[in-house]
Amino acid sequence: MFKKIAILVIFFYFLTLFQTSFLTRFNISGYQINLVLLSVILICLFAPRWFAEKDKRSARYMGIISAFIAGFFLSVYSNAVFGFEILVLVCIAGFMKFIIERYVWI
Repeated sequence: MFKKIAILVIFFYFLTLFQTSFLTRFNISGYQINLVLLSVILICLFAPRWFAEKDKRSARYMGIISAFIAGFFLSVYSNAVFGFEILVLVCIAGFMKFIIERYVWI
């Protein structure tokens, strides 16, 4: 599990760096593309399948862990209050985890 978290840290570091340095110049109707949020949503949706090789229990919380890591890097590179992005992304990931576990049957 440590190896998977280390890969997520490296992935979100470079994705946040790419988003805050390069993608700020590209606007679609005045809105910026948020690849970090999109990747957190995709990890929350597909984490049980991607990470559930041996340990199913740790795969259940991989979306929330990835949301915390992504929120940390977004908070480091933003001008807002530190921790706001962490709070928002963890709440989104927790809400998605709640909805998927309760209402989606696969």
